[in-house]
Amino acid sequence: MIEDKSQYEVIIVGSGLAGLVAANILADYNLKILLVDENIHLGGQLLRKIPEELGEYSELHLDKVKRVGFEFVNQVKQKKLTLLNKTILMGIYNDREILLEWNRQKAFSLKYDLLLLATGARERYIPFRGWTLPGVYSTGLVQVLMKSSGVLPARRMLIGGTGLFLLAAGYEYLKNGGRLLGIMEQSPWLNKIKFMPQIFHQFPKFWEGARYLSLIYRSRVPVKYKRKIVEARGEKQVEEVVVARVDGRGRVIKGTERTYSVEALAVGYGFVPNIEAAQLAGCELEYAREKGGWTVKVNDRLETSVPDILAAGEITGIGGGQKSICEGQLAAYTILEKLGKVKEVPFAPRLKKLQRERKHHLSFMKCFNSLYQVEPATLLDLPEETIICRCESVTLKDLKEALKMGCHNPNALKVATRCAMGKCQGRTCTPIIYELLQAMCQREGGEIGLFTVRPPLKPISLQALNKSSS
Repeated sequence: MIEDKSQYEVIIVGSGLAGLVAANILADYNLKILLVDENIHLGGQLLRKIPEELGEYSELHLDKVKRVGFEFVNQVKQKKLTLLNKTILMGIYNDREILLEWNRQKAFSLKYDLLLLATGARERYIPFRGWTLPGVYSTGLVQVLMKSSGVLPARRMLIGGTGLFLLAAGYEYLKNGGRLLGIMEQSPWLNKIKFMPQIFHQFPKFWEGARYLSLIYRSRVPVKYKRKIVEARGEKQVEEVVVARVDGRGRVIKGTERTYSVEALAVGYGFVPNIEAAQLAGCELEYAREKGGWTVKVNDRLETSVPDILAAGEITGIGGGQKSICEGQLAAYTILEKLGKVKEVPFAPRLKKLQRERKHHLSFMKCFNSLYQVEPATLLDLPEETIICRCESVTLKDLKEALKMGCHNPNALKVATRCAMGKCQGRTCTPIIYELLQAMCQREGGEIGLFTVRPPLKPISLQALNKSSS
């Protein structure tokens, strides 16, 4: 077991693609490295463990990025570094110290020379009437159920929202034998035309989407554009879903509603970066909707505004697996140069190449993300009884009333309504509240401000605190 106050040359928080790639490179330079992740398995959200009983499924149906990712997982396990799974990052402090909780059993602090934050992203949620009913899943959870356990969420399911992930979830669901009633994409089809020039720089991503669509169309599953999930209905669980057409601004066209009889509904609206650790460390953040909202601001070497802290992967902008792999490499070489393990001149061409590659990924990211935007103003069309914060049962009406009382920033809303104070610590509702404030106050996202974050970043066990104090 790791001793309290142990010193590491490099600590990497997050074992997704960016963290894995960086760890794999750094481990070849005789450094004392710690790779930390809160999940059971390495690989982050993209690389979920696939059970052996699914046979050849894992070999035949993985895209290129995931195959490369699993190769990195196998390589890292054989390298000389310390892996710490089931570990929550509780806090980051000014004297190059972090506080961790391991396996809900023990809390301890560690020292580092350099810290790489590769904390990834989480799913974005957009509320609608009935979204808290049992049987309403996120598209990510549907994939986790099928990939990790081989379990179908239901025999008959509808998928809705916006983004390529809808197609990915539909593809996996069909491969596992489910009956997919349809995919309801909120954005218009014609919106995709401006994306075509980017295909030449990201052909694997295009091929991935084409593979998904091929199976979906061969299975005669309708894919409808400019369609919005309006309501989920049911007594004890979802039984019906109401879908409506939307106009160019994403507003429902009255009279176009259609009801589907379902056993489950999967919804997805893209991803938002997990910036909380960087925010707690004091790293400068920036806001851009085409990057996923609030992201960590870095230079072309992935250095943050805080000395000795770097950031890589989705927290610098939602850009997919290839961007994360590129930034993992770039972060590793920056770390090696900062620690004096390599000379800058011989590595300069490699760094320049990676920086050029990253620019292509950033360009693709901005274009791709702009295709699947949900206008904040459409949230104001929700019924006032719609729950916004699930943990504390805060409704849209509660937030509007708090706004009338002068609560014009996230922290004021939190004090007035208890939103974002539940067990998830706002991971679900925070992006929704930011966009609601934009719409209600008619201000840009960067002008709204952020919720204050404090340690611990996530709920931890009293048992772990008790053991650490004793």
